[in-house]
Amino acid sequence: MSGATLSGAALLGAVRAQRVVPLFYEPDAARAADAVAGLAEGGASVIEYTLRGPGADRVLAHLVAGAPAGVAVGAGSVRDVAGAHTALDAGAAFVVGPNGDPAVAELCAERGVSYVPGTLTPSEIVAALSWGCPLVKVFPIAAVGGPAYVKAVRGPLPSLQVMATGGVGPADLRAYLDAGVACVGMGSELVKKAWVQSGDAAALAAAMRAILADAGADGASQG
Repeated sequence: MSGATLSGAALLGAVRAQRVVPLFYEPDAARAADAVAGLAEGGASVIEYTLRGPGADRVLAHLVAGAPAGVAVGAGSVRDVAGAHTALDAGAAFVVGPNGDPAVAELCAERGVSYVPGTLTPSEIVAALSWGCPLVKVFPIAAVGGPAYVKAVRGPLPSLQVMATGGVGPADLRAYLDAGVACVGMGSELVKKAWVQSGDAAALAAAMRAILADAGADGASQG
């Protein structure tokens, strides 16, 4: 998957197999690449790099070009069409937003790249589904009830495929999976800033391997 895009079905299958999608931001390209390598060594094949600072698109392009074989690096924190163009031009394998935008959905569909819009309310979720997005992010999930909220929303929408993000940590993982999420997005509680900044790829690999084992992810013993 290195340098390639993931269609909706391919991304959904990949995240359902992995169960935990690590996400992080690091402005230094070399340190970011080391972090991707460590997460990949721990078994991650889907990684989200968030576009949260100046020059993040250049770092993303570097990560995409140098990603280990079989690893898809997507762009997070994509809020609008301009940001989507930036992410896609950098080679993002998929696009994730904190919000949902039908124009971004249309652009990503034209480019054959999965879009995971950020949603919160049932109305926002249903709107995102109408744009053809098979996977939706519910954010910030911990602030609105966590696993209980997922269960409540999936009651009238039982086939809903959710990426639960925002305040999700390792201790919460089983509860989210039991609530029926397709996957969780896990940031600083998994991809610790100190490890990224110090280039501690071994610590990132160990943490990723452990969380995948806890999740019962397919291929969790890899790496």
